[in-house]
Amino acid sequence: MTLDFPLFVKENITDIHMTAGKPALIRSEGLLMPGGWIPSGEDLAFFLQPFLSKEKQTCLIRTGSCDTAFSSGSVRCRLHIYRSGNALSAAVRILPGKTFPEEDPDYPWIQKTARLSSGLVLITGPCGSGKTTSLARIIEEINSSRSCHIITLEDPVEYLFSDRKSLIHQREIGIDVPDFASGVRASLREDPDVLVIGELRDASSIEAALTAAETGHLVLATMHTQRAAETAERIIQALPKEREGSAGNLLSSILRFSVSQRLINIGKKRLLLREILTNNTAVSRLIREKKYEQIPAYMEMNGKNMKTFAVSAEEAVRTFNLSAREQEELKRKAELPAGL
Repeated sequence: MTLDFPLFVKENITDIHMTAGKPALIRSEGLLMPGGWIPSGEDLAFFLQPFLSKEKQTCLIRTGSCDTAFSSGSVRCRLHIYRSGNALSAAVRILPGKTFPEEDPDYPWIQKTARLSSGLVLITGPCGSGKTTSLARIIEEINSSRSCHIITLEDPVEYLFSDRKSLIHQREIGIDVPDFASGVRASLREDPDVLVIGELRDASSIEAALTAAETGHLVLATMHTQRAAETAERIIQALPKEREGSAGNLLSSILRFSVSQRLINIGKKRLLLREILTNNTAVSRLIREKKYEQIPAYMEMNGKNMKTFAVSAEEAVRTFNLSAREQEELKRKAELPAGL
């Protein structure tokens, strides 16, 4: 079984699902469809064998799944291996190439973020919303524009970076460090300017990220929240009750941006929508006073340096010249209020 990943990229295939003895499925333009082959147990084992290090095999046996990443020519892929019943299965996500930053609809925000010297920047959204790609674009912008030490903590390492103006160390959870929180604590002893945390999963990693930002580093991290305004509340709620007050005060002072994003497929068009919350005096006060529910209204009424999903959708309508039918589809898929 030979998989031609460069060909998959040309055919706009983003995901491949394989289970021994079952027809393979591919996802293209958001739709799941037959791939046209049936991998045998031997085929799948042969394909997966190079990626199953001793550590990954141990993880697979212990937890029933493991994550890794690999390159096929110029194509970078994320691989999730898991057991389903008695069969071995694999889900491959083909990662977008490191495109030029100007292709991002919010390139000015990318530039502004890359110029930050300290603070916390949170990029949130559901799985498959492009959070990792947004992080990669910011890292590349920093790497091409200024000299600093960037340390990434990833599970697994996805995009691979080459040093340009910056020195970049990419560390993988489970191989280079045991977990995100331990990785952050160790990284603080390695003279970093920028810390990139693949995911804030629990109270320990959140505490570590807050500490890193408080001590003068730029921290970029992702979370699985749906809206920019709810992210601050989710962070505080994840911490012990006795930490809520002090953590709220700290977050209100170190937060720079809370950004939520979604990738929406409209026909053959793939639209990136972003909601950008910029921390300022008013937002900081609302976070400190736990008035999170007032943040969305403030974003709508005070548009300077803010962006709502509705505004992002309006920009997409103009950029992609969406028809009336496509606009209705966009509103439905993005869960926007009536009337763009």
